[in-house]
Amino acid sequence: METSALFEALSGFVATREWRYIYPVWSRRAQGISIGINLHPNHCCNWHCVYCQVPGLQRGPSPVIDSQLLQQELADCLGWLTHHIHDSIYSLHDCVQDIAFAGDGEPTTSPQFADILDMVAHLMQQRKPHDRPACLRLITNGSQLQHAHIQHALKRLHEMGGEVWFKLDAGNDGEMLAVNDTHLPLALHLQRLQTCCTLCPTWVQTAIFSRTLHGESVTTPTLPGYMEALLPLKQRISGILLYGIARPSQQDLRGCIQATSEKILEKYASTLRTQGFRVRMFV
Repeated sequence: METSALFEALSGFVATREWRYIYPVWSRRAQGISIGINLHPNHCCNWHCVYCQVPGLQRGPSPVIDSQLLQQELADCLGWLTHHIHDSIYSLHDCVQDIAFAGDGEPTTSPQFADILDMVAHLMQQRKPHDRPACLRLITNGSQLQHAHIQHALKRLHEMGGEVWFKLDAGNDGEMLAVNDTHLPLALHLQRLQTCCTLCPTWVQTAIFSRTLHGESVTTPTLPGYMEALLPLKQRISGILLYGIARPSQQDLRGCIQATSEKILEKYASTLRTQGFRVRMFV
């Protein structure tokens, strides 16, 4: 079975279930099937990014997670996949690019994040290597990297061969506020990125889009400030994931943001590559 057909079949199976925490997606950036773990089914996040596609997004506390239910949903998902590729030439490792802590809010704000990461690690260790997804990932805004328990969790992620995708959408404080709706200074955010890199392999992920500012269209983040911010970390990060807006934002009520052209994305990517950065681009 081709991977795309496998994903369609999996989506059909999931539609018959009422899973709360586990969801499969076809990921542009992972380039295939991704099994998402959602620790915020209440649609709460500590940031409020203008391009976010989560409907009904709000600020609020993390909910209590039924970890046994989450474990069962993940085991059922992996079991279904293993059964349906059993007779093919592919393994689950070939077909599933990652298990990703992502979802409708910032995963690391959940007080149960570290425990659930350990649970997933144990579940993976019980499976044969070819019956595990290719990678375990954390997709994060990095806002909790100052906490010791999160740093310990990222060390655990590293031990499991996992990696972090760390959000950076700005080249200055004003863009941090306008894009991510956070008053966190960019300099402090970059310190947390540096910390993240020391704990686990880390890719920077950045949304490139246009927004209306004082009646004019500007591309965010501005390239000079963004590049200047990342240059001191060039040897520490694994690379940069640049991506455009693929689906309409659920937060941009005034219609101020627009997708950028492939030409603009190419300009960002090529400029960063000339500075020695490893870049992957997704239109």
